[in-house]
Amino acid sequence: MSSLNKSIGSVTESPINVVVHNYDNNDPTETRHEVQTKHGKLVCFQKIGSNESPNMPTIISYHDLGLNHTTCFSPFFNHPNMSHILPYLNIIHIEAPGHEFNAETIPSSQYPTITEMAEDIQYVLDYFKVKVFIGLGAGAGGCILTQYSIFYPRSVVGLVLVGSVIKSFSWLDWVKSWVELTTLPSLKNPTGVRKYLIDHYYADNLEETNPDLLEIIKKEMILINPDNLYHYVHSRDDIKEEQIKALGCKILLVVGKDSTYKEDIIDLFSQFNPRNSTILQVPDCGILVTAEKPGDIVEPFKLFMQGIGFLLDYYQSHDDAQK
Repeated sequence: MSSLNKSIGSVTESPINVVVHNYDNNDPTETRHEVQTKHGKLVCFQKIGSNESPNMPTIISYHDLGLNHTTCFSPFFNHPNMSHILPYLNIIHIEAPGHEFNAETIPSSQYPTITEMAEDIQYVLDYFKVKVFIGLGAGAGGCILTQYSIFYPRSVVGLVLVGSVIKSFSWLDWVKSWVELTTLPSLKNPTGVRKYLIDHYYADNLEETNPDLLEIIKKEMILINPDNLYHYVHSRDDIKEEQIKALGCKILLVVGKDSTYKEDIIDLFSQFNPRNSTILQVPDCGILVTAEKPGDIVEPFKLFMQGIGFLLDYYQSHDDAQK
């Protein structure tokens, strides 16, 4: 069992590079796709690396509750220190059902569970003709990717889990118990779900450490269908402890040291196979590390990718340039 705590120095972050969209994704480097699955439509955004290597790794991301891929992951992938390796990556962002902008409301009886969302990832792989991938999941998105890894272990070579509390689903339990969502009709009170999801980020002192990011989250959340936000929170399934211990892929668990659920995440780390898992604790940061301190996880991400046999073309070109 290893730790990357020592790899984190005092890095001064550049301003968060997130574009708040009015209607839909407008990143010219990403292509929007609609994938039909057993449980409905999934909207995905693909960014293909310019290096035409047959060994180019595929990253599949899944975002947290109350967000979409833009807010959750674009500060990380758009960080200046990531620019050199982006040409060597094929990135596919999955939006949770009904979380794309201008999405229609999905009836509660048709909204998939965490398990069903995990099953639907296979349709994404088939659509993009992907055989194996590295999963990048934040919060509940990490739970979905972990569940998929349990179903299809041969398809996942690595998992990067950011602020995910898989064993107890304490993030989801916290929201449910505090919001009392079982008695809160979203159609009658669409702002209620948003308010309490925002309170989750206040609990991590985001209004003090990164008020600009908090405002971005608020603005983006308004553009997401509130009923589908409500359904995503309700879509819990339990992942058993023995299933977590049986995971065979390499795992990088990332947690902000100021996160409300730091101890739960550290406890989760103790459940993983110690030969395959590494934990990275990021100082002065809450739960949304990919947006709060993206620069602090770029190098650990590169090392993780190198450790599972990827980005070799990048390092070879880097060495050639130095020579």
